[in-house]
Amino acid sequence: MSTRRRRRRGSLLTRTRLQRTLLRRRYLLKDGTGRVVETPPEMLCRVANAVAASERRYGPSESEVESLANQFRQLMAEACFLPNSPTLMNAGRENGMLSACFVLLVPDDLEGIFEAVKNTAMIQKVGGGTGFAVDSLRPTGDLVASSGGTTSGPISFLKVLCETTRAIQQGSFRRGANMAMMSVAHPDIVKFLGAKDDPAAFENFNLSAKVSDAFMRALADRPNEPHVVTNPRTGEQYLIPRDIDLHTYTLSDLIPVGHVSMEVFTVRQIWDRIVRRAHATGEPGVCFIDRVNRDNPTPHLGRIEATNPCGEQPLLPYESCNLGSVNVSRFVRHSDSTLDWDALGEAIALAVRFLDDVIDASHYPIPKIEELTKGNRKIGLGLMGFADALVLLGMRYDSQKAEAFADRLAAFFREEARKASEELARQRGPFPNYEESTRHTPDGRILRNATCTTIAPTGSISLLAGCSSGIEPIHSLVTERRALDGQTYVELHPLLRQLGEEKGWMSGEVRAALLEGVPVAEIPGIPEPLARVLVTAHEAAPEWHVRIQAAFQRHIDNAVSKTVNLPATATVEEVDRIYHRAYERGCKGITVYRDGSRTGQTLSSAGRGPGAEGMSSPRPRARVTSGKTQKFRMGCGTLFVTVNEDKKGLCEVFANLGKAGGCPSQSEATCRAVSAALRSGVAPEVLIEQLQGIRCLSTATARKGNGDIDVLSCPDAIAKALEEAMGGKQGQSPDTAEAPRGRKCPHCGAAMRKLSGCFICDRCAEDSCG
Repeated sequence: MSTRRRRRRGSLLTRTRLQRTLLRRRYLLKDGTGRVVETPPEMLCRVANAVAASERRYGPSESEVESLANQFRQLMAEACFLPNSPTLMNAGRENGMLSACFVLLVPDDLEGIFEAVKNTAMIQKVGGGTGFAVDSLRPTGDLVASSGGTTSGPISFLKVLCETTRAIQQGSFRRGANMAMMSVAHPDIVKFLGAKDDPAAFENFNLSAKVSDAFMRALADRPNEPHVVTNPRTGEQYLIPRDIDLHTYTLSDLIPVGHVSMEVFTVRQIWDRIVRRAHATGEPGVCFIDRVNRDNPTPHLGRIEATNPCGEQPLLPYESCNLGSVNVSRFVRHSDSTLDWDALGEAIALAVRFLDDVIDASHYPIPKIEELTKGNRKIGLGLMGFADALVLLGMRYDSQKAEAFADRLAAFFREEARKASEELARQRGPFPNYEESTRHTPDGRILRNATCTTIAPTGSISLLAGCSSGIEPIHSLVTERRALDGQTYVELHPLLRQLGEEKGWMSGEVRAALLEGVPVAEIPGIPEPLARVLVTAHEAAPEWHVRIQAAFQRHIDNAVSKTVNLPATATVEEVDRIYHRAYERGCKGITVYRDGSRTGQTLSSAGRGPGAEGMSSPRPRARVTSGKTQKFRMGCGTLFVTVNEDKKGLCEVFANLGKAGGCPSQSEATCRAVSAALRSGVAPEVLIEQLQGIRCLSTATARKGNGDIDVLSCPDAIAKALEEAMGGKQGQSPDTAEAPRGRKCPHCGAAMRKLSGCFICDRCAEDSCG
């Protein structure tokens, strides 16, 4: 292989304090006392030598193995390519497990379920992430023949897996992460969709609803027909009544198909519930499972029913995959701002060889996983630094040029990766299950790997490489971080800092303006062509997030991990459009994250510092408003809630207790605050999410013995009244939902943000997926 290289400024892995801190905390070897005993260059040598050692089984000389190890090391040192975190952590260690992604079987029997619990512990203690499909588990309240009792359902067993992960985290290399997936056709689907209404529940799980093509056709053509669910044990079909308790219902509460005697959930209402929960909490994501299986290269081995924790790697039960990403921004020529396609092709070929070698170098904690992984030899080569590359190439993220470039780049990755896999197959043979796979066609190419390409979120490795993550837009041009000693410091996005220093425009005044939050287009020192293309995640319209994801998905073997970032003011309808567009454009899955939806934050101000500039004031109250009043039974009396609207929409709320007692001052304060927010332009859905599920002791106590009380407190009643005023049916939204609370970083305590299925701490670089 040619060793022609891009001439770049040395290693990027240790240029910043953040990178050095991240290496010490997570990747460098430590002795028994926790003391770091390895330098970053030694880490790269350890990884490169351990992976290249796999080559010996295929016959090269020792000098050839040594030469390849040097190429691997150089590629990583230049931050042109990095493998997934478990490879950096564990390569060269005794029994080192190097894969990141696993899917485990959860069968419908107690012994099998706890076998899955044990396997989860074995995988996560060495840094792997696990995915599960719970479709085969019988629904809550179904018969358990061996005992004569009834089952507690899939959610209860997910709690066991959640606690297993929480316990394993204490001694593992990185925090464990899980994906739980359930088909919309499972009887417990409504309970599943509300499983994370309490933000403290399932904190180490991502949730995804599996949606079939048939469901999407029904949503388009027959949205008001009853939604049918099927008991996986018996095949019997049921309908879900609208008046059941959405968190505690059992199989006996459902209605057999053909016996409709009350209002039931329709196809549209199930979809709406998915969308509303995604708007409120960022979950569930949606997986278009039939599209996933159309790309399953080994259908003779079974259907794919789950993915890894971030959704980019669909896998069979007991299958694993190792990932790696090429930093595409490192291949933009600084001389003429064009991409060096030849050098990029060389890097892709070398990275494919590296990842194929990882399969042989890895230790597998479970024999079934080793057998299937080596039988299919799936690898997931992706990229990072896409947004940075666009800036260097003079393209806005939200443009047709960027979309066309994404399409060309993804096609190039697929072709070059398959070309490299084909060359390895000539040298080493195809993957063992090739003959019965979809890759084996009369005119097909013989491949070493059943799949070659994936787009991963690259949370930690993009920080090490000093580039934008995955195919996401630049999240922010300025980030506040916290060092291990507790000191807080502010960093500019690495590319922005680099360009400013190289081109000479990064003066003290420019830096101060950036840190103050002045838009780049208004800072005189920043060149106008650069300012025009510096598009951050919230500046790119949701449509462009989906279009860029779809452009990559057209050419990617596996799937694409991508989050559509939304402002706090985004509506439920916008989330609905995003999920529909993702399906229409051919994505395999989609997730959204609305700013503040997991932090209790109502609005994010874009002001410039401590002043009030940019903040909004309530519109004046109209002389005449109209509305309606609803009555709610409370623990301390009867509450009447009036919601009024003016020509611009909902504008005010009043509440009055029908007899003495309760806490009228608090209710009045809540109504005044809600009214001011409505007239300030805050979406009613945001207010509903903040008020829903708040409990008071008197109502909670009275509710136990009085079925007429269907609210939890005065704020909860106000939320219901708002929802009714918007045209929804009372009780349609999860009426026991907790007000979303923030996910805090376990390392430094700062609020975390969501990135492609992971939660990332911008202060100290901790992330939930590694």
